[in-house]
Amino acid sequence: MQRSIGSARAEVQRAFERALNLADSDRPQRFWNFERDLWTRLLSLGRALVSLFLAHQVARPRDVEYAHGERHFVLDGERTSQLGTRFGKVSFLRPIARRRGAAGRGPADLPVDRELGLCSGFSVGLVMAVTRLCAQLAFGQARGTFRYFHEWAPSSRAVLRMVDTVGDQARPFIEQLPGPLGDGDVLVIEVDARGAPMISPAEHQRRRAPRKTSRRSTKRHRRRQLRRARTKPRRNPGDKSKNAKGAFVAVLYTLRRTPNGREGPINKRLIATFESHEALFIWLQREAIKRGYGIKPCLFLADGSDHIWRFQEQYLPLAETCIDWFHVIEKMWDAGQAFHRPGSQGIRLWVGRIKKLLRNGRVRTIIRELTAALRDTPKTGPGNKGKRKRLSDAINYLTEHRHRMRYHHLRANDLVIGTGAAEGAVRNLIELRLDGPGMRWGRDRAERVLHLRCILVSGLWDEFSAHVANAPALKLRPSPMPAVPHDATSRLKEAA
Repeated sequence: MQRSIGSARAEVQRAFERALNLADSDRPQRFWNFERDLWTRLLSLGRALVSLFLAHQVARPRDVEYAHGERHFVLDGERTSQLGTRFGKVSFLRPIARRRGAAGRGPADLPVDRELGLCSGFSVGLVMAVTRLCAQLAFGQARGTFRYFHEWAPSSRAVLRMVDTVGDQARPFIEQLPGPLGDGDVLVIEVDARGAPMISPAEHQRRRAPRKTSRRSTKRHRRRQLRRARTKPRRNPGDKSKNAKGAFVAVLYTLRRTPNGREGPINKRLIATFESHEALFIWLQREAIKRGYGIKPCLFLADGSDHIWRFQEQYLPLAETCIDWFHVIEKMWDAGQAFHRPGSQGIRLWVGRIKKLLRNGRVRTIIRELTAALRDTPKTGPGNKGKRKRLSDAINYLTEHRHRMRYHHLRANDLVIGTGAAEGAVRNLIELRLDGPGMRWGRDRAERVLHLRCILVSGLWDEFSAHVANAPALKLRPSPMPAVPHDATSRLKEAA
């Protein structure tokens, strides 16, 4: 071992001399070339330093026989393999142990790997760096970005194993987090949803089937043959174009009173799941209690979804409710077409007057006005059917949610009346990562990437990385998770 440490130290000196000679040369060259070559030599120096560190760790004295868990092991030879680090792959020679009496057979134990907290042949730092890139970019782009900076990248299969394994830790990490320090005095909760494209059973079966193409043709011709072999039928009205599965998102933050009004959002955190609305609210209830639900004032905002409001009454009944201002105004623009032509000055003035009534809490006045207009609109006549439907929909909407339209009270207390935070969260969590061109997700991996993005967008990635690094040794899954297909149901079929 001493000779190994000596040779590793000598390699560090050689790598340092190569980097020093590059910078100490008076040979004329462009800075682009110098910086590129220097980065390569610094990575080489990093690998040499890693090898020296590993040699010292392997040389530490350890018992020939030891117990780990409830098993007894005996050192039995050495193993050499490649360790993936941020600087590149490094050859790693260390002792291997087997269960006492196994005599070269049975499961092996690598005590040095366990002591160092290595992760199935990779450093935890590399695993977390790759996983973070995959939470931000498509998997291929993430590998390409990592390769650009580090001059190597794990295989596609290893990247999927990293995402699956670290993704398993994401939700438990969020659930064990305590309430943040320095929170405000009013808790605000916003809920929204958006679909992400899932792989259908037919698409999943097609991708798993062997491809039958002629080897004599070019790649362009083979792509054309595949397009012809898998022509897509024309979609019918109501069919979902992306075979989407809804992701349900909740945003929690607080507002703090200051001499100049309420300040926020403070400590904004996101949670989300593809499971169901109820699964989100079960999780949301626990997170809200951490943030002071039941102790401090709580404001709940959402759009007009019946599912959301039903579960709000069940799981968060103490919260003051508010239906999103912008959804209500969109309904009023639609209702205004019963009186005025779309885009005209008349409809703008009418909606402006309705806004003033809403801000002043005069919802019943608006309902009476629309009811009178509906009564005065004949059932027959050009366009009357559409006018009556717009008016009827608006009346039903306002009547159902009028107790959630206390905008005058909320504005007087300097509270929010719109779900802008939830709209932005939905875009950041789902649209920017899970709804890219050509993406088709399996349910399990999409759920894990969604949880990873919750941590990332909430600004908790450093804490998450420390949590993973300080936990018991992380082991990658033996293989990537198989894709679980999803078959979206047509809206027309659901209605039937």
